[in-house]
Amino acid sequence: MSATNTADTSTGDKSRPAGRRAAADKVSKTPTEVLLHGRKSDTPLEIIRYTQEGFDLSDVREMLEISALYMASGLVERITGKSVRTVQRLTKETATVRLNQQQSTVAFQYAQTLEHAINVFGSQPLAEDWLKKPCKYLDGNIPLLLIDNALGYLVVEGYLTRIEHGVYQ
Repeated sequence: MSATNTADTSTGDKSRPAGRRAAADKVSKTPTEVLLHGRKSDTPLEIIRYTQEGFDLSDVREMLEISALYMASGLVERITGKSVRTVQRLTKETATVRLNQQQSTVAFQYAQTLEHAINVFGSQPLAEDWLKKPCKYLDGNIPLLLIDNALGYLVVEGYLTRIEHGVYQ
């Protein structure tokens, strides 16, 4: 590879099209960082306060765009409980659309689980692959389909923690 080609692939490259630079910048943020918009998240009480305020629909959509699996799975509809058409209409409104507390909590659960799975499996493709396949430990359930339920989320997170510590079936 020539020296000029090497320079073109560096992270500070300005020769890449703006869309590709933006996509690369988006990937560098974790799902919870995108969802929280840089706000502090040191304690669970802060997260509770943010979910009570409600996340912006645009932030939730941006968080979901980090993952090809999340986009293909129609999670924005699962999170909001609204049809595809209604969500499209809401995103076109000029006023900020905020999710309610329950919807915001579910959005955070998806962000947190994807981030945890990436940390456990070492890469996003491996994490997404695990999230979409039936899991023996979860009685054959697909982890992705359990996350929007509070108890399902706890079970999936608990299992990820067990995998992380090497204590799994």
